[in-house]
Amino acid sequence: MVICSITITLLSILLAGCTSSNGLSNVYLVSLQYKNASTSSLSPNDPVLVNPGIAEKVYSVSHGNSTIREVRAGYMGLCLTLSNGARLCSGSAAALASLVKAEGIQGNDTGAADPLNLIWIAQNFKEKIVFDGLIFITVVLTFLCFILLATFPGWHEEVGEDGSEREVRPFPSWTIMQVVLVLSVLGFMFGLVSIFWQHVNSSAAGTMSESLTYGAIEGHVGTAAMIIGWAAVVCLGIVALALLTMILSIQILRKLTDDI
Repeated sequence: MVICSITITLLSILLAGCTSSNGLSNVYLVSLQYKNASTSSLSPNDPVLVNPGIAEKVYSVSHGNSTIREVRAGYMGLCLTLSNGARLCSGSAAALASLVKAEGIQGNDTGAADPLNLIWIAQNFKEKIVFDGLIFITVVLTFLCFILLATFPGWHEEVGEDGSEREVRPFPSWTIMQVVLVLSVLGFMFGLVSIFWQHVNSSAAGTMSESLTYGAIEGHVGTAAMIIGWAAVVCLGIVALALLTMILSIQILRKLTDDI
């Protein structure tokens, strides 16, 4: 039950990443930030570029003084890091874009506020690539496991035939044990698929963003989100394995007692 509670907490934190500017802003799937011209990994004069002119245009646009420095995308929100170090988070990309445009108007250059439209890219990543449905299913299945595990009988004292007291713990219902095992295995499978999908998508999105902007921006996979996600998967695996071990042990004990 404790591990189920930990799993639900971890997945809830993962889903709530980037919804507020406190510690949750560090729980993100991918971040995109403008790179300084001096540290760019790709030069517009690279011989591999067939049309270096487009790369030069991207560089000239992106290497100005933009209002935002970084955009972080989570399952349910986005976070912006402004050039002055302030951080803004919201579940609405439109609201964040309006704030950035307002900053650009004050600086008499709306386009320079977000020259490569990182907010739009992050919003498309959140809406079209990321899928949080499997994580919600995993949370529900884990919660059902938690409820059913609470019905398992606990230790209590009984008086033996010789009049002595002893602590005993009856076996749980065979049907409930099977249901809990199925739920835990399904939760583990859904969790594994969703976190693996999250990891692959975040890595691919960051790499493609760097390539399509000719190295003008750099993408990073959220370390905290990945650790939380895989930790939840490990917890789900432990629950499923523990239940399977318990069921097999009870089967062996029942077989031994029947033989006696």
